[in-house]
Amino acid sequence: SRPDDLSETTKLFSMMGKYMQQKYHGHYYSKAQNLRRTLKAAYDEALREYDLLVLPTLLRKPTPLPGPDATREEIVTRAFETNYNTSPFNMTGNPAMNVPCGKIDGLPVGMMLVGRWGEDATVLRAADAYERGVGDG
Repeated sequence: SRPDDLSETTKLFSMMGKYMQQKYHGHYYSKAQNLRRTLKAAYDEALREYDLLVLPTLLRKPTPLPGPDATREEIVTRAFETNYNTSPFNMTGNPAMNVPCGKIDGLPVGMMLVGRWGEDATVLRAADAYERGVGDG
């Protein structure tokens, strides 16, 4: 009822989801669900040996947020730049958390802590221990 309150990326994904459902009737959604199981199994295997995985939150140096006069294309492009390491855990359900760990050129850098499915407390304890012991660099 208030579409202007939604972000550009939320609008894009909502329209894309509707289009894909109407055009392909769930075919690609089903394929994605099958790939999700494979991805979850791979992370489960890595986490059999380790309590946590530590990854960079972003795969590149941080970029400034788009300004108030940014184009829709710039806003969406910038949003997708941040998803490569974070979005898999939206699919697998593993608890994952960004922890600030420093700065590059005055912009924040984060490390991402990822735990076993259902072990959110382990991720939270590790993040707390890091922040108490090290801070943000």
